[in-house]
Amino acid sequence: MLRTVGRITTTVLVLLAVGLVSWFIYARVTGASLIVFRTGSMSPAMPQGAMALTHPHPAADVHVGDVVTVRRPGSALPITHRVTQVSLPSADDGLVSPELRELTLQGDANKTPDARPYVVREVRKVNFAVPEVGNALTVTQSPIGMGLLIVTLGGLVTWAFWPPPTQPNPQHRDA
Repeated sequence: MLRTVGRITTTVLVLLAVGLVSWFIYARVTGASLIVFRTGSMSPAMPQGAMALTHPHPAADVHVGDVVTVRRPGSALPITHRVTQVSLPSADDGLVSPELRELTLQGDANKTPDARPYVVREVRKVNFAVPEVGNALTVTQSPIGMGLLIVTLGGLVTWAFWPPPTQPNPQHRDA
């Protein structure tokens, strides 16, 4: 029984390691990233705690209805909302470039669009989102979650490599 549990545990750990390495390679090659929704502004399609896969896209390829992540001027935190309008920036702003677009964004749960449009050259387009997965990721990234993860993995590795108990040799008899 213990041998079976050990094999299953080892298999799961190897699959997790292969999955992580595969993700890192995929993210490096494609520019993909994961985002976690910290507010409910995109509910119900992408509620608070959902995790989404994003890829970089030129702003010129963005259409109304796309969900994109853009940088907010003056803030370190990006914003992820649905595109409600796409236009070329006005020449009055001094921003004239064929790659630039002025995007009006609005959260699905918000009654009004964002206060100001965003002038961007590139966006991160949301491909899909999975509810609640972001909450799990956030917990594992906390100090307590990371500590528990390390202790658990350390215990599993120690258990997997712990030497088996020695069996007495039935042919050996004390005289």
